[in-house]
Amino acid sequence: MGGNRSGPGGDMDATAMPDGPGRCGACGSGALTRLPMVLTDGTDVVFVSCHACERREWFQPTAQGWDALPIDSVLRRATKPR
Repeated sequence: MGGNRSGPGGDMDATAMPDGPGRCGACGSGALTRLPMVLTDGTDVVFVSCHACERREWFQPTAQGWDALPIDSVLRRATKPR
């Protein structure tokens, strides 16, 4: 799933919605649920789920669009320090 820049490699389309990618990179559907949130460490992210193929991914906004975040990175950033 995740990787560096989102887009043609099968990741969600990194173009153009203010709250996350506009289309699913796996199936091309625009039927996406987008849940913006702030992780425990203060990182702004958007969880995106495709209604058509059930692909799920986490994205972080950048100046160039959206970067996919690997789930291990999301979990690390969301963990409360002890």
